[in-house]
Amino acid sequence: MLRRLLLTALLLGLTAPGVIAQQDQVGTRIYVALFNIKYSDIPQWTADYYDQGVPILEALVAEGAITAFNILMHHTGGEYSIRQGLIGDDDTDYEAVWDAYLGQLAQANATAFERSNRMILAHVDEVWNIDVSNIPNGGDTQYIYEAQFQVNFADMERWNELWEEDLLPAADQAMADGLLQGYVVEGHNTGGRFNWKILYFYDEWDNLDEIEAAIFEAAPLDHPVWSMFTAHKDELWQALPPPT
Repeated sequence: MLRRLLLTALLLGLTAPGVIAQQDQVGTRIYVALFNIKYSDIPQWTADYYDQGVPILEALVAEGAITAFNILMHHTGGEYSIRQGLIGDDDTDYEAVWDAYLGQLAQANATAFERSNRMILAHVDEVWNIDVSNIPNGGDTQYIYEAQFQVNFADMERWNELWEEDLLPAADQAMADGLLQGYVVEGHNTGGRFNWKILYFYDEWDNLDEIEAAIFEAAPLDHPVWSMFTAHKDELWQALPPPT
């Protein structure tokens, strides 16, 4: 099975405009809330999130209720336009976290709370286990490429072995070559269709093709790993800074 590396104290925490920046802590689970919001509503929703939501989330981090949080915007692929993440550990009570977060939002500004909720046209929640985290150079990450797979649980041990033996070393080399800032491997916990994913962190749009080429050089299409999944989806996300 893949080792839980947790090599750095960083995971997807948005602390500065336009970048996904380093954190002092990293968690073992991430709660992902996906929202479908019209593009015309995203500027106002984003303003409400930064004005009302971020101070509450920062307080939840300070209290130890969560370890970090993030917000990302759709770029390519997928159904949803906003991706909100709350990062915690094995003991995080996500139900209590959401109750506290939403309750304080409503209390702080009922008008903004209702406005933001009405902008959400569709919504789904997923919880993922963070199995591998290797992001030593994520300070100016602008893009996250998320590859999701459905793998039969009977094949999962071998699937993880093949990634650890052949594909993750290629990702490590892409990091050494300056193409990739890091990656995270997550396993399904609750919700969603897929049960395994890898997220690639990078700062230059043009790097994506070279990263993909490096992966397929390490594992060509006749590699056994590509015959083991039954479904697959790719999504590309970008940093969502505060409105100017």
